[in-house]
Amino acid sequence: MTILEALEKTNNINKLAFYTGIKIPALKNRLRDLIKEGKVYHNKRFNKYHLILEGTLSLKNDFFGFIIPNEEGKDDIYVSIKNILDARDGDTVNYYTYEDYYKGSLKEYADVIKVVSRNKKELVGIVKVKKTKKGTEYYLIPTDESIDMKPSLLLSESEVVLPGQIVRASLHYNGSKIKASLIEIIGNIDDPGIEISTIAATYGFALDFPIEVKEEVSHIKQSLEPKDYVGRKDFRDLKIITIDGDDSKDFDDAVNVRRLSNGNYLLGVYIADVSSYVKFNTPLDNEAFKRGTSVYLADRVIPMLPHELSNGICSLNEGVDRQVLAITMEINKNGKCESYEINEGIINSCHRMTYNLVNQMLKGNKEVIDKYSDIYEMILEMNELHKILRNKRESLGGLEFEADEYKFTLNPDGSPKSISLRIRDDAEKIIEDFMIKANEMVAYHMSISELPALYRVHENPDQDKLRQVFNLITNMGVKLEKSNHDINPHQVQKALEDIKDSPKEAILNQLLLRSMMKAKYQPENIGHYGLALKFYAHFTSPIRRYPDLILHRIIKELIIHPEDFKRDYNYYVENLMEIGLKTSASERRAIECERTVDDMLYAWFMEANINKIYKGVITSITGFGMFVAIDNGVEGLVHIRTMQDDYYTFDEKNLELVSPKKTYRLGDMVDVLVIASDRNTRKIDFMLVDNAKEVGLLDEDSSN
Repeated sequence: MTILEALEKTNNINKLAFYTGIKIPALKNRLRDLIKEGKVYHNKRFNKYHLILEGTLSLKNDFFGFIIPNEEGKDDIYVSIKNILDARDGDTVNYYTYEDYYKGSLKEYADVIKVVSRNKKELVGIVKVKKTKKGTEYYLIPTDESIDMKPSLLLSESEVVLPGQIVRASLHYNGSKIKASLIEIIGNIDDPGIEISTIAATYGFALDFPIEVKEEVSHIKQSLEPKDYVGRKDFRDLKIITIDGDDSKDFDDAVNVRRLSNGNYLLGVYIADVSSYVKFNTPLDNEAFKRGTSVYLADRVIPMLPHELSNGICSLNEGVDRQVLAITMEINKNGKCESYEINEGIINSCHRMTYNLVNQMLKGNKEVIDKYSDIYEMILEMNELHKILRNKRESLGGLEFEADEYKFTLNPDGSPKSISLRIRDDAEKIIEDFMIKANEMVAYHMSISELPALYRVHENPDQDKLRQVFNLITNMGVKLEKSNHDINPHQVQKALEDIKDSPKEAILNQLLLRSMMKAKYQPENIGHYGLALKFYAHFTSPIRRYPDLILHRIIKELIIHPEDFKRDYNYYVENLMEIGLKTSASERRAIECERTVDDMLYAWFMEANINKIYKGVITSITGFGMFVAIDNGVEGLVHIRTMQDDYYTFDEKNLELVSPKKTYRLGDMVDVLVIASDRNTRKIDFMLVDNAKEVGLLDEDSSN
């Protein structure tokens, strides 16, 4: 048995000698070597030897926390606050374990040996000033009240900040002392819209671009030169259009549909050729990779690329020549792609169409049809083709989760003015289906070419979780098809159809959606469960997603212009896994940032609606209460401590709150009173109207 294996059984020197068969003098020498290598820790006070392990510190309060081991399958280990040295919540630490008695039985404990890496490397805070004998000193108060630190702010001679400004700073740790250095000034605490900017900065999304990126972009011309047309297919004679939202500023996809004499459809999808301008390993490319994605926050976009590209030369604006990477697909009446072609091309968009305009045309608005009469027949053919493609995907088991989305209209001061439901009609579905088809065929091409690629994959769901959701939906009164085998996409699709138009549709959709795995980027193609596709990649949005830009580069470098094929091939084989991991993480961070902004705006909006009564639906139930959504998308917590009419217990299996008199279930309609809302904590508290009447917050005759 090796020394490291023996240390898993004992930390006593004599027992170590017994297990390893090594005499104690030689064993001590070997242990000293392992201590130097950082594999073993010697507790000199008790003369015990311990394996050095690595994990993440999770603090629960001011007294204790747990270490989450890096090794899978290991239980979390209790650690006292007095044994964490200068580690903070979320830090990666080295630790050792030992056993001690607690209430008569042996328990496992941990002590931190050192901090391996800090979880919090940056801080967003409000600048404060204090006068000392040494002069004026600056320090930061975190905008996140849960962060317990007030680091001093170090400034260079050229850096100037003012009290009350909100800044993003990098943190430097020296034991328990923490200092910060300025990264960027976000704004003043009283600036309109500062709340959203602060949240974006907290998630690490920079509002401005580095000086070296601006310098690089300043040399990029904003119109095409003669050399930019060489070797490209000319699509300018086609009626190519963009279709986007009313408030869109960047257009990275355009489309064209033609009906062929054989009855098939020729679908052209033209994607901005961003890789012609964002060259490998330049400051612009490195910054785009760092950001990973554009972030859409209420009234603004934090772009992956500077506006000179995203809204300028890379945007497929109406009436100007633009470089594209195009895929043209011949699709039959059954939705099968019979042939396709990928080209570098030039287009000139003839119309900047909006979803609203196209939807009006499809609904027969004569004024809009007359205005765009040159493309009306094409719009009708687009609608025909999208329905064919959608039916084809549905026949394969593609899933369509109908979750309501809401958008905010803001006042000039950044406060929410109104909340409205996003409309998703045929025009939105046309573009969605065309982009999915383009993404599918590009992924198919990369796969059959046996070339490295970054795929957008969606793993099969955990069957135990899916069965649990199916049972839960059945218990809620919706009959679903039973199966003794794995639940396949067709069954999930049938479940979505069965709950359609049910009063509980939204919550049941959410339950099914939560049982799904998260989509991600990786070089191994395992298919896309949700879309029921064997091949899928992200190709259609290189202005706002880095994986799309990478796929464009691969196509151009390995297929269209393979001058340095071996070098480029080896680079992608070696690096695509890391690119996939980092861009997947960037996407998750952007989604969390967008949700946090929405939560803040919801809470801000409801601050003006305290003491109002709403009808709502129970969307989630936990041991501490239930979440209720009202008809504007706002969701608040009815805490169990406010439910004083009876004693409720939490039925975790069926997600119910049960008392001898009453049971609350998912999907139940309830009347709630808004009792608190705080934009800073992003929390909204409701109280059941009946409970509010019992404690005197409402009169007995209060109603909606």
